Amino acid sequence: MTITQDTQMSKNGTDPVEKFTPAVITDNARVVLDKRYLQKDVAGEIIETPEGMFRRVAKALAAPEFKYEKTPGEVAELEENFYQMMASLEYLPNSPTLMNAGTGAGTLSACFVLPLDDSMEGIMGAAHDAAMVQKFGGGTGFALTALRPKAASIRTTHGKACGPIAVLRHLSSVSTLVTQGGKRDGANMAVLDIHHPDILEFIECKSVEGEIHNFNISVGASDEFMEAVKNGTTYPLRTLSDPSNLDSEVVEVDRLGAREVFSKIVHGAWRNGEPGMIFLDEVNRNSPVLHLGRITATNPCGEQPLLPNESCNLGSIDVAKFLDTDEAGLIDFNWDRLAETVRLSTR
Repeated sequence: MTITQDTQMSKNGTDPVEKFTPAVITDNARVVLDKRYLQKDVAGEIIETPEGMFRRVAKALAAPEFKYEKTPGEVAELEENFYQMMASLEYLPNSPTLMNAGTGAGTLSACFVLPLDDSMEGIMGAAHDAAMVQKFGGGTGFALTALRPKAASIRTTHGKACGPIAVLRHLSSVSTLVTQGGKRDGANMAVLDIHHPDILEFIECKSVEGEIHNFNISVGASDEFMEAVKNGTTYPLRTLSDPSNLDSEVVEVDRLGAREVFSKIVHGAWRNGEPGMIFLDEVNRNSPVLHLGRITATNPCGEQPLLPNESCNLGSIDVAKFLDTDEAGLIDFNWDRLAETVRLSTR
């Protein structure tokens, strides 16, 4: 359906204050917009139309141009281009941008990868940082590989480590307490290297539906492991010889049948989609920033590998909207308009 109310509502929700080009929004999309995206007053009443949301975002995205000596007319033109691109649904930015741009609150970045160090301070610090990121609308990814195996010794307390899966459950419980930007459940990714001694427990940790529900999990596969799968041989599990000393030697502590482990991964993926796999050696072979560090985790949805403390801004382009039909009924793809949309959306 076409939303006929092509104005942004005033604070009382009735008086039109500005004319906008109407956006074509389906009924289902309008339900989601009303629930999560459109601005509300303190009483929870909606005070924004879809067009008003797009205009708010367009203004916020164009405003930084003033810092680069653009004239008011040039900024207004760019704002209008941003608006038309979104109102036509040719391009939409990620949810935090739609929710937060122009409000003075929250983040515009969708996803973050946070460092997770093998210490009490590191674990609790990561939980705190994840809570704050999700409070303002972002999702979080973690590499659990640096955490010592379950039952490994802890020098400072003479105790035993809880292991990465217990830490994963802790991070999940923290995420449960926080909704992303107050609008939706937290989203997370956990990656554990295939050579970690607790890999079998990790593969099975989401076998019961509903367990750790706010995390996707992925096994970090190596070339060495995949070669062992291909050859039907065993592969090594490794950890630090002294978990309390990061400079200690990495040693082999066990070997597992690669095909048996791979079968468990495949069965889990068939059963309920968990775990996934990320081929870390291949990711890093193609990393343009390998000199800054090795990538070991991704954003919650898995499409964007990131270094610790990096974030990503996502967007979607509907390529079907760039199909043109001429007078003879022939369909052609408008590459020039797509190129301009890509340029504008990544400005």
